[in-house]
Amino acid sequence: MKIAVRLTFFDEEITKIVEYPGRPGSQGEVIQWLMSQTDLQWTDYDRASQEDKMLYHYDEGTVQ
Repeated sequence: MKIAVRLTFFDEEITKIVEYPGRPGSQGEVIQWLMSQTDLQWTDYDRASQEDKMLYHYDEGTVQ
Protein backbone atom coordinates (compact mmCIF):
# COMPACT_ATOMS: atom_id res chain seq x y z
CA MET A 1 0.00 0.00 0.00
CA LYS A 2 1.30 3.48 -0.81
CA ILE A 3 1.27 6.15 1.87
CA ALA A 4 2.07 9.85 1.66
CA VAL A 5 4.66 11.01 4.18
CA ARG A 6 5.52 14.57 5.20
CA LEU A 7 8.40 15.09 7.63
CA THR A 8 9.32 18.49 9.04
CA PHE A 9 12.62 19.11 10.82
CA PHE A 10 13.48 22.65 11.92
CA ASP A 11 11.22 24.19 9.25
CA GLU A 12 12.63 21.95 6.47
CA GLU A 13 9.92 19.81 4.89
CA ILE A 14 10.32 16.50 3.05
CA THR A 15 7.36 14.93 1.26
CA LYS A 16 7.38 11.52 -0.35
CA ILE A 17 5.09 8.71 -1.47
CA VAL A 18 6.40 5.40 -0.10
CA GLU A 19 5.39 1.76 -0.23
CA TYR A 20 4.18 0.60 3.18
CA PRO A 21 4.37 -3.16 3.79
CA GLY A 22 0.78 -4.30 4.33
CA ARG A 23 -2.03 -2.21 5.79
CA PRO A 24 -1.33 -0.13 8.91
CA GLY A 25 -3.51 -0.78 11.93
CA SER A 26 -2.80 2.56 13.59
CA GLN A 27 -0.88 5.80 13.24
CA GLY A 28 1.49 4.54 15.96
CA GLU A 29 2.33 1.51 13.81
CA VAL A 30 3.16 3.78 10.88
CA ILE A 31 5.33 6.04 13.06
CA GLN A 32 7.20 3.01 14.42
CA TRP A 33 7.79 1.77 10.86
CA LEU A 34 8.95 5.23 9.71
CA MET A 35 11.43 5.41 12.59
CA SER A 36 12.85 2.02 11.60
CA GLN A 37 13.40 3.41 8.06
CA THR A 38 15.08 6.61 9.28
CA ASP A 39 18.76 7.13 10.04
CA LEU A 40 19.16 10.10 12.37
CA GLN A 41 22.66 11.26 13.25
CA TRP A 42 23.89 14.14 15.34
CA THR A 43 27.17 15.51 16.64
CA ASP A 44 28.37 18.21 19.02
CA TYR A 45 28.80 20.77 16.24
CA ASP A 46 30.79 23.23 18.38
CA ARG A 47 33.41 20.56 19.08
CA ALA A 48 33.33 18.74 15.73
CA SER A 49 36.36 18.65 13.46
CA GLN A 50 36.32 20.80 10.33
CA GLU A 51 35.92 17.61 8.28
CA ASP A 52 32.81 16.58 10.22
CA LYS A 53 31.35 20.09 9.97
CA MET A 54 31.68 19.95 6.18
CA LEU A 55 29.30 16.97 6.14
CA TYR A 56 26.59 19.11 7.72
CA HIS A 57 27.07 21.84 5.10
CA TYR A 58 27.40 19.56 2.07
CA ASP A 59 24.85 21.51 0.02
CA GLU A 60 26.14 24.93 1.14
CA GLY A 61 29.84 24.49 0.36
CA THR A 62 32.81 24.61 2.70
CA VAL A 63 32.40 26.19 6.12
CA GLN A 64 35.24 28.42 7.33
